[in-house]
Amino acid sequence: MLSLLRRSLTLAKRLSPSLPMGIPRNFSNVIVGDTAKKYQDPREPLVIVSAYTNVNILAHQPRGNDALFGFYVYRLNPSTGGLSLLSVMPGIDNPAFSRYHPSRDILYTATESIHENGLVVAYKVDPFDGAIEEISRQDAGGASTCYLTVDRDEKKMLFVNYWDSTLGSFSLDSDGKSVDDVKLIDTEFNPEDAVVKRAPPPRAGEQRKHSLNDPATAAERQTSAHAHSIVLDPYIGSVAYVPDLGQDCVHQYSFDSKTGTLSHRGKVKADNTRKGPHGPRYIEFHKSLNVAYLINEMSCTVAVFRVNPELINDIIAGDSVQSLEQVQSISTVPEGFPSMYNTCGRICVDPTGRYVLVSNRGHDSITVFRILPEEGGMLTRVGWCHTRGTTPRHFAFDESGRFLIAANQDSNSISVFEFNASNGMLQHTGNDYVVPSPNFVCVRKGNPACMK
Repeated sequence: MLSLLRRSLTLAKRLSPSLPMGIPRNFSNVIVGDTAKKYQDPREPLVIVSAYTNVNILAHQPRGNDALFGFYVYRLNPSTGGLSLLSVMPGIDNPAFSRYHPSRDILYTATESIHENGLVVAYKVDPFDGAIEEISRQDAGGASTCYLTVDRDEKKMLFVNYWDSTLGSFSLDSDGKSVDDVKLIDTEFNPEDAVVKRAPPPRAGEQRKHSLNDPATAAERQTSAHAHSIVLDPYIGSVAYVPDLGQDCVHQYSFDSKTGTLSHRGKVKADNTRKGPHGPRYIEFHKSLNVAYLINEMSCTVAVFRVNPELINDIIAGDSVQSLEQVQSISTVPEGFPSMYNTCGRICVDPTGRYVLVSNRGHDSITVFRILPEEGGMLTRVGWCHTRGTTPRHFAFDESGRFLIAANQDSNSISVFEFNASNGMLQHTGNDYVVPSPNFVCVRKGNPACMK
């Protein structure tokens, strides 16, 4: 691996001597080789960045470069927010959405392609030198696998396939490796809601427009179901919420953690206060308030829902009751900025539980909202922070909540910001790094349960 890295760095320097692709500006300070372990503190967070290696097989059309490596692993300096490159790995084609095991040093990553089934690949992560080693892989049974969730018992992996709009689960053994017992179902779909039958995957060279948001593209994206994520309720982990970009709704499924089966239990509109299309992408539950935040990718809004925990048991029992009640809808972009030139990416509640943050791809910013507990978790906007790049597909906080790392997909860069939890303001730290087509940021906590 070291010889491959040195050859790659030599080639990169020849091609771009001022700033080689995938190498930080402070690369002269990076330690490589066997001596690195003794200098690394595993309590300091690892930042694992996934990068697209073949943009021609995606549902959307990134404008960044194909990455030579699928993974770039950094050590985060908890004092400055600086990143030091520890390891790289060619890995698989188009590693994207990732999920770190709740109690083990295992990274799960899904692959994206519209021409073949996605894979869910498990990697063992060395907390000292950042090296990752594949330990298992599982066929997800559908194209463009785009979301992963580990259940409460850490025995099941739930996933969704965007292009086919299928979802399912498979088992994890006692070592965190995948077990080939996939339970796969189609997203619940009413053909009467579709404009036309979904077109077949585009051929090589044809444009994929799922990153655009003009009226024609929006209509095309809603000709059939497009499940985009799967999130378990935070109370008992037995109801799965599945935002469906194609049908402007959030599906409810009862989840049997013993068998891994999912059973449809009704759906909730993505936003009943505004005219669509909305394109729900991700849903985020607050850890202490009975509230959920839904990011609508195409309408560029956050829909705020009051959650009724008492109805969770009714859904598990077989009732199709709506456990979410909308209380607010708020825009993620300024009023003067047309939403057709933007799509939303990630949404999250910050580690303090006081703010909601959203990435805007087009406005190229992160919107910060303050949570109002006295008003049932509704939001008020703090402001916007531009991400020093284009198309911030993803971002992640470190464990402390002080630093935020943004992945600017179309400008081949990641940037580090400092977050002020007292006022909700983001400030650039001065740390920018070149990574080709970065699409996801996964932060390993400095002291997870596996460090006991």
